[in-house]
Amino acid sequence: MTFSISGFCQKTGMVGIAITTSSICVASRCPWVRAGVGVAATQNVTDPSLGNLMLDNLEQGLNPKQSIDKVVEEHKFIEYRQLALLDSKGNSASYTGSKTLGTNAVSQGDDCIAVGNLLSSVEVVKTMSDNFSHNSNLHLAERLLLALQAGFDAGGEEGPIHSSGLKIAYKY
Repeated sequence: MTFSISGFCQKTGMVGIAITTSSICVASRCPWVRAGVGVAATQNVTDPSLGNLMLDNLEQGLNPKQSIDKVVEEHKFIEYRQLALLDSKGNSASYTGSKTLGTNAVSQGDDCIAVGNLLSSVEVVKTMSDNFSHNSNLHLAERLLLALQAGFDAGGEEGPIHSSGLKIAYKY
């Protein structure tokens, strides 16, 4: 139903996410970006409140894995969620609940993490993270969009795409 790629740019310190889904308005519910902190994605049967909580945890000194572990421990219905978190140093972690829909997968690459559910195949996210890593000379926004397109070209998700979003943050 949803697949995304979150990335960090070593050259600029920017963080961002590109995301797409068969649902409407994905960019208003799933991606969360905070300059100097990181990027979070809450997917599948999403709980939009979890994005800011993961970023708050990072800001309070937890690493991505600790942040996600805390959210998983403290929230109900977490088995329906798929979470991804990338900090402003390029470190990442994820969680995929046991009731996540369809074929789902995660791929961590150099300064990126790609996650998805209801995918046509598990290769979709690997293709995305590989594409992101191979385009380090490009602007972060372009890298994210090219990686998302690579995922789509690799089969994307089972349903038709109805919405997408791109969010980038940079701390001046």
